[in-house]
Parts: sequence; structure tokens; C-alpha cells
Amino acid sequence: MIRLSAQQKVQRLLRVFTRGGGPGERTRSFEDFPVEVQGQLLELARLREGELPVLACVLEEARWVLLTTNRVVIRRVEGVREVDWGELKDATTDGLHVDAALASGARGKLALNRLKLVRHEGEAVELELEAGPPFFGMWNALKAVASPHSPNWTQ
Repeated sequence: MIRLSAQQKVQRLLRVFTRGGGPGERTRSFEDFPVEVQGQLLELARLREGELPVLACVLEEARWVLLTTNRVVIRRVEGVREVDWGELKDATTDGLHVDAALASGARGKLALNRLKLVRHEGEAVELELEAGPPFFGMWNALKAVASPHSPNWTQ
């Protein structure tokens, strides 16, 4: 098997994101953010050698999520957290959150904005994302990364 290059991973994840929901006001391809926002994200994310930024959801300066070609970097008020792709077992929603969103009225499932990254060790890391189509695009991208049977990362 041939492993995908970082650039090939970027292209595939962007395709999954676009087909699964697409960009929004606060969630889009990393390259589509202003240079100053990119700089702020990269400063705290500290990319590793060969790692590329792919998608970001920037809710505010101290609350954002960056998906790279190797990990998910989460910035919260209390600090930066990361989950390597290899640690990621699943990306899912909490049943209570789904029920609340469906009961919320006209927006229904488009009101979903919280996702859980489940690590192989069992820990769940909650993400807050932009609601609507961008939420579903990011969810699909994270599901693709977490899937042990995904053909997306080798060819």
C-alpha cells in the first residue's frame, strides 16, 4: 500500500467536508481564513514536521478547532488540547444534545453544534462547532479520519 502524502490528505478531507456540508461563516478550509487568523491558529497548534492544516472552525479567539493532516487541535479558554488521528476511535454526538436540537423548533438537526471525539482509551473530548451545514461537513471529515476501514488515507 502507498501512504497518501499530506497534500493528498488535505485534498481528500476538503472533498469530504464539502460534500458532507460545506463551509460557513466560521468554518472553512484553513487556506480560506485571513492570514492573521491563520497565524494565530498556527502559533498555538505548533505543526509538526510534514503536517498541514486542513479545516478550521473559529468561534472566537479562545475557542477554535483545527483539523490537520495528523491531529485535531482544540483551543478552549482553559488551553489547547490535541487528539492524534491514531487515537481517534469515533466522532459522534451526544443523544441528549440531538434530542434537544430536534425539539428546538424549525432548525431541528441544523441546531447541532457539539461533537464528541471518542479516543480508543474511552475518553470523549467535546468540540463546539458552528451549527448547520459546516457542522455536518466537519463531522464527516472527522468520521473519515476515525474510520478504521476508511480507504481515504492509503491507496
